Amino acid sequence: MDLTVWCVLNGTKYADSDVHMLKSMVARHLDRPHTFMCLSDREIPGIDTLISPLNWPGWWSKLLLFRVSCGQNLYFDLDVVITGPLDDLISEQISMASNWAQSGHGGCQSSVMSWGRDYSYIPDSFDVDQLHEPERGNCGSYGDKKLWGDQEFVTELMGDPGDRVKPMRGIKSYKYHCRQGLPDDARVVCFHGNPKPNQVSDEWVLNARSFTATAA
Repeated sequence: MDLTVWCVLNGTKYADSDVHMLKSMVARHLDRPHTFMCLSDREIPGIDTLISPLNWPGWWSKLLLFRVSCGQNLYFDLDVVITGPLDDLISEQISMASNWAQSGHGGCQSSVMSWGRDYSYIPDSFDVDQLHEPERGNCGSYGDKKLWGDQEFVTELMGDPGDRVKPMRGIKSYKYHCRQGLPDDARVVCFHGNPKPNQVSDEWVLNARSFTATAA
């Protein structure tokens, strides 16, 4: 089954250079032949770009991946740093890490995802008219429960990792897991919130972002 590696660039929070950086990190750590694609609101020079079919704001546009994708898929947020082999993260069943947020509400963490089945019912369940005006971010919460972001929407629909969502191992938080160094089992480190990768001086981050590679 052909593999597509996805990212999403929507709005001005991230730049084209972030997409190229991710593409290089993927090429270094993924042995399986793949196509690298970006779902975006604009064409990105040097990147295979799919223009988003609907103008869903910010992180909500990630849900559209489950409508436009086919075959085997692997997804990364643009603020991740890849530090280890990626091939065994690939899963036919939708796979995500458990949310590590200190709020303790659990759920899925959508910075890295893999799937190879038809999950189009996820975006089909989303009603853009239920979005609220932005409150503490640039995308707004959703519905009566004021779900905050795509991962809370997916969790509401699919539950915590462990049943309908396969748990993904090796996904770490810079804030919660990496302040004493890079854990041995880390494959991908997520820089949710601040700081971002270009704002830290950890040697392993600088090394991961310092090479140049050509994606498959």
